[in-house]
Amino acid sequence: MKRIGAALLALMLLVTAGAAFAAETAATAAAPEWADVKLNSRGFTDEGEYIFADDENGHWMYASPSLRIEIVRTLETPEKKKKSDKMQQFYCYTAEIWCDTESGELPKTIWSDPDNPRGRNTEKFSKDIAEINHAVFATSTDYYTYRVDKKKKDGGNVGIVIRDGEILYNHPVKNREKGMPNYETLAIFADGHVESWPNTGKKAEEYIKEGALQVYTFGPCLVRDGELTEYIHKHANRSLNPRHAFGMVEPGHYIDVICEGRLWTKQKILGEIIEKRSTGVMMETLAEIMQAKGCRIAVNLDGGQTAVMTFMGKQLNYVIKSDPYGRKTFEMLGFGTWGSGAEIQGTK
Repeated sequence: MKRIGAALLALMLLVTAGAAFAAETAATAAAPEWADVKLNSRGFTDEGEYIFADDENGHWMYASPSLRIEIVRTLETPEKKKKSDKMQQFYCYTAEIWCDTESGELPKTIWSDPDNPRGRNTEKFSKDIAEINHAVFATSTDYYTYRVDKKKKDGGNVGIVIRDGEILYNHPVKNREKGMPNYETLAIFADGHVESWPNTGKKAEEYIKEGALQVYTFGPCLVRDGELTEYIHKHANRSLNPRHAFGMVEPGHYIDVICEGRLWTKQKILGEIIEKRSTGVMMETLAEIMQAKGCRIAVNLDGGQTAVMTFMGKQLNYVIKSDPYGRKTFEMLGFGTWGSGAEIQGTK
């Protein structure tokens, strides 16, 4: 009888867990209230593309049979944790991305010159790279080319750089316990999962053997197994800067966040007067944002003037007056390709 009772209890727990999972899936599949689109039970459209852009209110969305992207702009004002902390107020762009990895929908590298990847003197602004490649969503990465140039000048190391399953550079860098960046990796695999290791913790050949498509060298790792990392607790500096992070909730479900900064003084940027818009963000705050969004793992990528987020070939975030379109680069991390004749709904 005890065995039968235990079995019944286990069955009831399994049914309850299944119902909870189904409810969670249904909730995830619901479109936001500001979007006029019907999604199927998997969270995608049955056919065709839905594209929405509301620049004024900070809402952007894309949905197809294999990809869904929702981007929201919010104004964040976190409370101080230490008396010595500077006030934080910044615009935060949060992109939540769902990919049907089984159909082959995965993040990819898009190049400034698709016909001549990594060609010299082909770097472009991020928005132009996104538009050339018809990338639905694209974001900046680890700006590895800076370290390539630095290596030539003073012997600096590039780290492990893998793009679309090809090893571009294999010069592992010893992690810096307190440094920023500390040279931890962000690795995205063919099955959709994400890992982060010290740069010397896994060889480039191992990444390839295990199915890594993209490996970036930057760091620090902000969240691991859903918890803030030791680096954040012990070593993260409290300076305010524009910052960028990429994380995974589960394989095929990603979070990309860019926080503006260096926009607190009065500046005229692309013809618009910007004043007291974004102070920048502390690394700890960025990590907490990624954790709050449910990331099991999240890694800091290059911030400052490098950090740019685009939707349908248009830059969303502001960058300082001297570099309003960010730094020129050879490549970006892209999701999706919009089709010919794609129409954007909403207010632009």
